[in-house]
Amino acid sequence: MNKLLKIAQVFVFTILILLIAVFIWQFFDAYAKLLFIPLGFLSIYYLLIYLFAKLLQQNHSKVWFYVGIFFMIIPLLAFSMAYKPILEFSYSILHTLDN
Repeated sequence: MNKLLKIAQVFVFTILILLIAVFIWQFFDAYAKLLFIPLGFLSIYYLLIYLFAKLLQQNHSKVWFYVGIFFMIIPLLAFSMAYKPILEFSYSILHTLDN
């Protein structure tokens, strides 16, 4: 199994563990629900990256490895730099769904 596939598996597993932790945390803190939408987007995104890496498993070129790593790091940077607008967006979505 190539390195990109292993790294993608780690990202998918980590996001799923975080989703379970947020599900448990929401019973103690109502604002924990705000993390469901961003983590849901990330889980779908990393699952697609994992499937892409599995599709290109025969191609072991370094270019594909670095492209895959680049596409794995970009959402983490985006979510870490823009966490406040993302949480506000999640709040507005949850507020709309509650009404």
